Amino acid sequence: MTPTRLILARHGQAHCNTQGIIGGLRGCIGLTDHGRHQAHKLATRLRADHAQTPITAAYTTPLRRARETADIVANKLDLPVNIVDDLREPDYGDADGHPWADIVTAFGRIPAHHPDRPIAPGAETWTAYLKRTTTALASLLAQHPGGTVLILGHGETVTAAAHFFLDLGAKTRATTAFAVHYASITRWEQQPLTWTQPDAGWRWTLLSHNDTTHLHPDQQP
Repeated sequence: MTPTRLILARHGQAHCNTQGIIGGLRGCIGLTDHGRHQAHKLATRLRADHAQTPITAAYTTPLRRARETADIVANKLDLPVNIVDDLREPDYGDADGHPWADIVTAFGRIPAHHPDRPIAPGAETWTAYLKRTTTALASLLAQHPGGTVLILGHGETVTAAAHFFLDLGAKTRATTAFAVHYASITRWEQQPLTWTQPDAGWRWTLLSHNDTTHLHPDQQP
């Protein structure tokens, strides 16, 4: 049996990131020039990987900064990238488009300590986000057994995958975090549960995390 591989890449720097704005469907106005440069660097790295181990399928989220990054990658790899709505970052309801500092101040507590409490009216809880995204991730991986799946998403996408593979609960967000820089790459691969008995089953193995070596040193975070 051929192992399934997962490549997770974060989008390039976006205007909402530099402005400290919550970038949902309203708040995200796309990549900065710097972010587009990062996306091109990411695409070049992924093209080299694709030449060695072909990417079976590629997916992204409906948010503009992810779609713009995915378009650059798709053009470089000559590979279609499909939008999966459930891969989007958490929904922030009425907070979308507002400064993070104002929303957290109004919330009146540390969001990471309250994974079951929405940060604003109409917002999605962290617990609900993890359930939505990990369900979508599991479905996509099941569709491509033995393949290499590329997901161009958000920092939260990479974090959700780690929660999924490591079986971490939502409350873990208050004690454990995962650095995910712009245009970074994280790789997971199925490997035998024991190499001496290959038929015993598979487990997901983290091969690399937050890899930005393809970016010039002054172009990283």
